[in-house]
Amino acid sequence: MLLYGLEANELTKNPNDLRAQPVNVSSFSLDAIIDLIMEIGAGLTRSDVISVFEAEKQVVTKIIADGGAVNTDLFNAFPSITGVFESPDAPFDPARHKVHINLHPGVALRSAVAEVKTKRVAVVVTGTVVTAVTDMKTGAINTTLTPGRNVKIAGVKLKIAGDDPEVGLYLVPTTGDAVKVDMSDVIVNNPSELIALTPSLPAGAYRLRIVTQYTSGNFLKVPHTFTFDKELTVEQP
Repeated sequence: MLLYGLEANELTKNPNDLRAQPVNVSSFSLDAIIDLIMEIGAGLTRSDVISVFEAEKQVVTKIIADGGAVNTDLFNAFPSITGVFESPDAPFDPARHKVHINLHPGVALRSAVAEVKTKRVAVVVTGTVVTAVTDMKTGAINTTLTPGRNVKIAGVKLKIAGDDPEVGLYLVPTTGDAVKVDMSDVIVNNPSELIALTPSLPAGAYRLRIVTQYTSGNFLKVPHTFTFDKELTVEQP
């Protein structure tokens, strides 16, 4: 059963559009797959199965390394080359041309997809979420900011990315204009963590705001804005 949730589709113009997001997808390692093979009782020892997988890996990687294609019931793999050649006799230049491997499902996997049953469930996280803001000068969490010292922000889908001029990290005072952090002062910019230098700020209460076009897939057409719900205090030096 493939479980999925519906979340806002910010890649389309219609604000009512939703998109499906698979959730709780089970992941099987090679060891787990071998365990399932042993349960089938195929008349092979575990060592036999491991040897077959290892031999398959060596043979397939050699075929690909030799520029060949692999076609099985599970997958089809074949090479392609990207990059522009400016004349018929232009040589392959690794700095400008790249070899890629294209992977497509084979007959068996395509048949398996047709058998997948789905079930809609509630989606908990649909966008940017901040779970903790740590003042790295004092170690305080979700309470203070120290100008001129780093602040660490933990959460989900935090990465600041996109070409919209509004994209960025902001500190918004209770009264007055928001202060935008210079992107050169954002030291770590990951989906699960941001670390930035807190700018010079007057004493007072602030809310942290993130504006980004980042999402798990393509960039959003319109930036998403998230404002942390806890006040962060800058004290008089």
